[in-house]
Amino acid sequence: MSDIPRMEKVKAHYDAIAENYDQWKAKNSYYYKIIRSFVKGNVAPYKSVLEIGCGAGEILAATKPSRGVGIDISSRMVAIAREKYPALDFYESAVEDFTSDERFDYIVLVDIIDHVYDIMDVFDSIYKLCHPSTKIILTTINPWWDPVFKLAEKFEAKMPEGFHNFIEKRNITKILELTSFSVSYSGYLMLFPKYIPILSFLANTIGVRIWGLNKLSVVPYLMLQPTPVNNTDLGMGCSVVIPCHNEEGSIQEAIRRVPKMGKGTEIIVVNDGSTDSTAEKVRELEVEYPNLKLIDYSPNKGKGHAVQAGFAAAKHEVLMILDADLSVLPEELPRFFDPLNKGLCRFANGTRLVYPMESQAMRFLNNLGNKVFGLVMSFITQQHLTDTLCGTKAFLKADYKHFKMGKDSWGDFDLLFGAAKMGLKIIEVPVHYKDRFAGTSKMNTFRHGFHLLGAVYKGFKELVFVADE
Repeated sequence: MSDIPRMEKVKAHYDAIAENYDQWKAKNSYYYKIIRSFVKGNVAPYKSVLEIGCGAGEILAATKPSRGVGIDISSRMVAIAREKYPALDFYESAVEDFTSDERFDYIVLVDIIDHVYDIMDVFDSIYKLCHPSTKIILTTINPWWDPVFKLAEKFEAKMPEGFHNFIEKRNITKILELTSFSVSYSGYLMLFPKYIPILSFLANTIGVRIWGLNKLSVVPYLMLQPTPVNNTDLGMGCSVVIPCHNEEGSIQEAIRRVPKMGKGTEIIVVNDGSTDSTAEKVRELEVEYPNLKLIDYSPNKGKGHAVQAGFAAAKHEVLMILDADLSVLPEELPRFFDPLNKGLCRFANGTRLVYPMESQAMRFLNNLGNKVFGLVMSFITQQHLTDTLCGTKAFLKADYKHFKMGKDSWGDFDLLFGAAKMGLKIIEVPVHYKDRFAGTSKMNTFRHGFHLLGAVYKGFKELVFVADE
């Protein structure tokens, strides 16, 4: 899946800076020298090399390939690269659109994952360009350096970054578990991106190898290799539960856009005491969608009660939640189902904090609260969780029977605590978080925030303080 408007904005951004690209790189020549030397040192000379997001071609040329191909979304960057390095081949293309019969020995991605619309689509596209021994070299930018970089951009001390994702090294590692790649090894390349005699040497040779300190590195890297495609099919079906309260403007769209998954997909809409025409809108579609069920009750009892009512009526092996406001795209639901149906995990949790959000999708305080709750829940569950309150989650019905519900009126923390207590493998699935399709949010930042703190405390007691029997 792709977002044409965003890709056009990224293209326009790099077209705009292409003319001054060399000057920008000269301002931070030490940083780019380290990157270039690192890639060159990990590519054997006289091999076939593909660089994705090649810019003006310096890194590709430094690898001394027998066959060198560079692709970039910016036509102006490609024109500069062709002029500089006529012996190499450069093409204007996004990686998702690039097709070739060639299979390359090395594929290089320098700071590219930070800018793509959909990371999993990119890895799917790269896989088609690999042979079994292909080596992928991937570097990324530590997103926690973002405030420093923004300040540097303000003073024109750094190249403008444009649209980019908030993607940590451990996020990439988790995402790779959903693809046909494995991490051969990984590390940290650069703690200090400016040259200061002795200090830079110590920071970028010894400091990046010291545990804890290396987490502050500007540039993490991963070396990847392709693995055989996982064609496992456990033959499961999926029950998609859509809890809703006054969602007449979006419920029909949500139902229509739920994709077919596995051996069968049922859609269970739980009308949680709506005072508008939500239930009537659902009934209008019952003939068209024989896999559609409506649970309708009054008064409103909250989302947690609604999802439990939906799960109680579900018939398939995989249970899934989709919010009716369409802030998470229904088209992305197979990314939650497939890892479960392939046996890769037992719980798929959505995260909205990787890709840039639409302007009104999440308010600042909500975003900050999500990050804080993610850190706290990671500490309690001992699993890496970046977004605990994303409404889209999927898990096995057989496991759900053992979850203890009721600590959290929304249900999100109950489900995660239940999975953690059972020792289930949780995988996070990045989603594109959109403005709600219609209506208004039911979330009250402060009131629900205090409620969730209480739920966290209950979960902490349950998971951390184990009673001595």
